[in-house]
Amino acid sequence: MTRIRHRRDRHFMDENGRLYWINGPDHHCYLSEQRQWRVGLSFEDVLDWKQCAPSGLVSQRFSSPRAACEAYEHHLVQWSRDLYLQRMGDRMAARRSDPDYKPTAMVLAESQGARPRQQPWRLPDPSGPCCGLPPRSPASAAMLEMPHPRRRRRLGGDPSARQLAEL
Repeated sequence: MTRIRHRRDRHFMDENGRLYWINGPDHHCYLSEQRQWRVGLSFEDVLDWKQCAPSGLVSQRFSSPRAACEAYEHHLVQWSRDLYLQRMGDRMAARRSDPDYKPTAMVLAESQGARPRQQPWRLPDPSGPCCGLPPRSPASAAMLEMPHPRRRRRLGGDPSARQLAEL
């Protein structure tokens, strides 16, 4: 028996971390598997930031969302592949996997004065050097750029410099 661990409205996540959406009208609904592409997000973050899309795997029809959940928990679901839904999910995933993606509703709310939200998968900008080394001074940077004694350099259009380089 598989347990549903999280549920919000028509979305639920099982104990194995797989996400599903109950689609269609209440009296004639079905389950749709949702794929996720970001690791480490909470159930709420996945839904709020729309970091899931249909995989194309769908169930038979059920008489209610409750019946669909019970059938899922008791392994009574018959799965089939919906190629149209799979292609639609591929397009959604391509758009939503962008590092700067924000759902439209969130962008509209921010444009009307709501507090801007940072994507949970983005790391904060570092306040200092990332590697722990002090920043380079111009003098130390020049020392690092010392030419190698055996390196050949391309010279500009000056023919006298080219003749010297060939000697």
